[in-house]
Amino acid sequence: MFIALCLFGLGRLIYGSTAETDTGELQLDETYLAANAAESNQSPEQPEESESVQEIIIVDIKGAVTNPGVYRAETDMRVIDIIDLAGGLSETADADTVNLSQRVADQMVIYIPAVGEEAERPITVAENPLAEQESGNGVAGTEKVDINTADAVLLQTLNGIGEKKAALIIAYREENGSFQTIEDIMEVSGIGEKTFEGLKDLITVGAK
Repeated sequence: MFIALCLFGLGRLIYGSTAETDTGELQLDETYLAANAAESNQSPEQPEESESVQEIIIVDIKGAVTNPGVYRAETDMRVIDIIDLAGGLSETADADTVNLSQRVADQMVIYIPAVGEEAERPITVAENPLAEQESGNGVAGTEKVDINTADAVLLQTLNGIGEKKAALIIAYREENGSFQTIEDIMEVSGIGEKTFEGLKDLITVGAK
């Protein structure tokens, strides 16, 4: 009887140990599967978006700058940036006639006149015909500026009109009243026939 009891106890001990081992292995398998499932559900890492590349354009700058010529530029650059690329203004340059804040465009020609010189052409001209769409009144895709009501900022968007000439136009209006015709703008000091040729298709006289 004693021997039988010993054998029975030994069997229970071996069976219990085996069961515990199987249970532990089963728990490990379940943990491993759960971890793999979690990893598979994770979204793959998205590649970082590459930085946008600025389009390269070609601009021609002439006149009173240190190194006139053709330069590569970016679409977010302004006239002042192109002047810097050209080594800056020369000692004789008349910066007051140029809208330095104007954004440049591909195939643009920028002409910087000397002091006392009247530009033979608009100071900045975008010469890309594909970029200019003719409107019904023959003006290339831009609304005319009313020289009787425009403020200094708006006047400086005109070719050949810088800060100084914009102030002179406003002073003329205050002293003499409204312009009656667009030709009257030539009564303003510093605006002659050559400058007017570059302005006549861009300006109008509205309220008088």
